[in-house]
Amino acid sequence: MTNPQNNTATFLGVPAAKRDSVSCADVVIFGAPDATPHVPGCASHAAGAPSALRERTRQIAEDPSRWDFDQDGPLIPVGLRAVDLGDLPTNPVTPVKNRSLISSTTASILRAGAVPLLLGGDDSAPIPFFAGYEGFGPVTILQIDAHLDWRDERAGLKHTFSSTMRRVSEMPWVERIIQVGQRGVGGSRANDLADARAWGATLFSAASVRKHGVQPIIDEVAPGCRCIVTVDCDGLDPCVIPAVLVPQPGGLDYLDIVELLHGVGQRARIVGFDLVELVPAADLGGLGVLAASRIVCVALGCIADQRSAAKARQAADEGRP
Repeated sequence: MTNPQNNTATFLGVPAAKRDSVSCADVVIFGAPDATPHVPGCASHAAGAPSALRERTRQIAEDPSRWDFDQDGPLIPVGLRAVDLGDLPTNPVTPVKNRSLISSTTASILRAGAVPLLLGGDDSAPIPFFAGYEGFGPVTILQIDAHLDWRDERAGLKHTFSSTMRRVSEMPWVERIIQVGQRGVGGSRANDLADARAWGATLFSAASVRKHGVQPIIDEVAPGCRCIVTVDCDGLDPCVIPAVLVPQPGGLDYLDIVELLHGVGQRARIVGFDLVELVPAADLGGLGVLAASRIVCVALGCIADQRSAAKARQAADEGRP
């Protein structure tokens, strides 16, 4: 199916929708090509990612009943009501407007009782995405990323991809931050790391994941909490997703992410998901876009499992078969 707003394929062929018609959806997908460019006025290096992700799923969407071993179920779970709004009309020269649009769209999806799923865009897009949860907290943020993202500002800018988690830490509705995958050299300084730890952020380096697996991360997520999962593609090893701006060796494996998503989905309530920092122009043989699209598919499956279980509990409480 194509989206009439931008004449592109929808993700996994789910129905296209408009922002004012999502009240019957379980999950609402939308793209944000730009938020706050780190080079003012210049399009994001990841602006083409939402379209590339949708296009990558066009062929498999032709038969959504095929078995998906990463989900242990059909490609599109039975009963999942997912829609795709297409890309928001962001513009690299209007960062304030971009942020407002991302936040208001997220909030409108939450008010409709659905789970927002954002396709970025660079790692500045999660800042307004999380801001949209004001009034819908408290939330735990689980971030997969090679970098710390705790810079207060960079070149005078406070909402770019260097400051994602610093800005998140200032949102009162965020009660916990769990960061996974740090490695190599990024833009952080010693004081940024000290501030992250002083705030109470829990850090699991890529080396710790390699040594202990993802179960300690899952155990760190409070049972029953409202959790937003944010995946920066450079959190994975570049042999899995080479399509990133700053590749760093030694990242997480695809199956680490699959196991982590399933574990979190069984322990907490996933109330939001985003995937950012995918750079299609830097891809090799389409491998990065493929892996990233599969991660989004698994996230959809985990959310579908939770929604199905919640509906079953509600039916049981009401005495319905």
